[in-house]
Amino acid sequence: MKNSLFEATKEELRCRPKHLIDLNQWLFVTINTAKSMIDNTDKSRFVYLKKFVSCDTTRDIQQLFDKIQGKFGNTGFSKRHSPKYLYLCSLVANFPQTSLPSEASQLISYFVTEDKYLLYEI
Repeated sequence: MKNSLFEATKEELRCRPKHLIDLNQWLFVTINTAKSMIDNTDKSRFVYLKKFVSCDTTRDIQQLFDKIQGKFGNTGFSKRHSPKYLYLCSLVANFPQTSLPSEASQLISYFVTEDKYLLYEI
């Protein structure tokens, strides 16, 4: 499932949609982009990704993403000014506020294990 979601998401993003409508796809983009920032800056800090599991709403996810972006997306992040990175961040920011379903925490835990990054593949 993970590989097929990665490939499907990569294909959709090549068409440059202005926003995502599928919650699972949005969660994948968000977690994957956050992980790429941490991986590029300080691999020993992947523990930050586990905090996504305790989020209850998309707004909580966006706020945590913003914190990760502030901590890892600045100095030392080589893709900081990349148009692809800025595009992915805009997708994260432009998702409607909604409650997360109960299975979201399992999906998030699953998405954290992805070792390929949309930032480098789209």
